[in-house]
Amino acid sequence: NKSVRTMRVLALLLLVPPIHAGYAPQQAPKLPKGFCPPETGDVTATTGECMCHWQHKDGCVGSKCEYQMGLSWYHYTCEDCKCIKEP
Repeated sequence: NKSVRTMRVLALLLLVPPIHAGYAPQQAPKLPKGFCPPETGDVTATTGECMCHWQHKDGCVGSKCEYQMGLSWYHYTCEDCKCIKEP
């Protein structure tokens, strides 16, 4: 039946975008000069985030710092964020 085939194709097309939603981009964004100094953090390969060396809730200071699952980091779009050296 043509309508059943059409429904199957439509269902498949609707399921494809969520499958790829969890993947990181293939190319890194253009990062601002001085982003994530190597003394205090490491830049992720493609997501434009700075992973702080001091993995502590106080390892990053700024308006958009993140601390989840024991990791402290910030995104390159946060202009006032920076990693702190471990005391």
